[in-house]
Order: sequence, then structure tokens, then C-alpha cells
Amino acid sequence: MKKAQLELPAGFRFHPTDEELVSHYLIRKCSSLPISAPVIAEIDLYKFDPWDLPEMALYGQKEWYFFSPRDRKYPNGSRPNRVAGTGFWKATGADKPIGHPKTLGIKKGLVFNAGKAPKGVKTNWIMHEYRLANVDRSAGQKKNSRLDDWVLCRIYNKKGTIEKHFPSTLSKPAEFPETEIKPQIVMPGTLNLYTTPQYGHSPMTTDHVYMDSSESVPRLHTDSGCSEHVVSPDLACKKEVQSEAKWEDWEKALDFQFESMDDFLDEAFAQRQYQLDQFSTLQDVSTYLQKPF
Repeated sequence: MKKAQLELPAGFRFHPTDEELVSHYLIRKCSSLPISAPVIAEIDLYKFDPWDLPEMALYGQKEWYFFSPRDRKYPNGSRPNRVAGTGFWKATGADKPIGHPKTLGIKKGLVFNAGKAPKGVKTNWIMHEYRLANVDRSAGQKKNSRLDDWVLCRIYNKKGTIEKHFPSTLSKPAEFPETEIKPQIVMPGTLNLYTTPQYGHSPMTTDHVYMDSSESVPRLHTDSGCSEHVVSPDLACKKEVQSEAKWEDWEKALDFQFESMDDFLDEAFAQRQYQLDQFSTLQDVSTYLQKPF
């Protein structure tokens, strides 16, 4: 039956209580008895996402009612299969008995989770499920997969909107663009090779290094909120062409420094050899003086 075929009286509102839903609708449906107001659709709601159900309902604006079958999760068990659409319904709270003094039905609250259990994303879609009480739901010898022929379900969204959730987009990892960072090349300038070395230091380990401050050398860009230095890849790329023109000057400077270092080492070696020769002469004289005449 479609919505267009419903002929309801003017001012009709459908706001039944829990006990009215069980006694006047669910019990009559399970007993194959006629229902006075056929405003509850018959679908297998576990095949759909909750945001697709409002279009399948016969009546309702902010909450929708359905008769739906329930299947077993395991062939020989009594637990229902809660997988629905792209997610699953998760039970919340304790079951509530309906009917006084005799319990006629059981009310259970469920929340829809988008995605696969147990890592689903909780949504605002709520379901109140009504099932008959005191019913034998054992599988029996036939091992029937059907747990209940009919249960009555009320579906609504806590925010009153038709929210849609897609687990594929929720679980997709964030993508970050890859940034290529080129290493900084720092060439030494003029070295002060003739500085008198201190104790524990050598001419090659002194800190007399001249850093070229021209724009041809890529500079370090610092962020006030970070203690590390990061080379800006854009600036390094812009200055790369200009830096190539300075290579010849750096090579000449290096050749000059290494030649000066060789002269320095040769001079130091000659001076050391001269001191050793003088010491050897003094040792010979001392030995000669110690001899008796």
C-alpha cells in the first residue's frame, strides 16, 4: 500500500503509546488480524540504512513505523542479526517490559552505527524495537533462520533531520601533499689557518668559518612556534640557478686555502725538525763533557 492510497480522516495523528503499539498493532499483526489504521509499512529494515527508511514509510514526518522480520545471527542461537545496510544496530540500555499486569511485549532501544563492528561510528539514528513476550524462539529441528516473523520498529533521528553517514569517507585516512625538501649546501669561506692553536684544539677544528650572507646561498627560515629550522623548498629552488654561478669562486677559495695549509704544515714540520737537530747536538756535547780527560 502506498502513501497515495491512504484515506485517513482529517486531523488524524498517529502517536500511540508503547502498550497501544503492542496490543493493537503488533499482536494483531502476528495473529494475522486486520488493523484499523494501516499506517505501518512492511519491510525488512535490516536491508537498508536508516536514512533510506523515511521514503519507504506510509506515514510520519519525524518518526516512522515499520513491521519487520528478524533473523538469527547464528543458525542454532537466539541472538538476532543486527547488521543493516552499511552499518549495524547496537543495543543500548535495558529491555523494558510492556503491559500490566501481564507482560505483552518487550521494548529494546538501539543506536545505528555506521561501518563494521566493533569500530562503527555512532550516529543520531534511534530505533525502538517491540517484540512479543513469552514466545518460543528456539531453532528446533528445522533450524529455521527466522527469529521473529514480525517485530514493530519506531525509527527517528535525535536531531530531527535526515542525516547520512558513509563509513568509507569516515575511515579514509587524511591525505597530505608530499613536500620535497632539498638539503642546504653550505660552503666554508676563509679559514684562519695561522691562528695559534689552543690546548685540545687543532687548526682544522677552530670555529673561524665565514658564512656567506649573499642571496645566492639558501637561507634558513624559522618559525616562532617551532624550535627546529626548516629550509624553505620554494626559496631553495629560486636561488638554485643563482648559486651555480658561485661555484667557481668557492673552488678558487678552497684551492688557495688548501695550498696555504700545505705551506703551513711544511713550515711547521721544518721547524720541528730543526728543534730536533739542535737537541741532538746538545746531547752530543753533554755526552762529551761527561767523559774523563
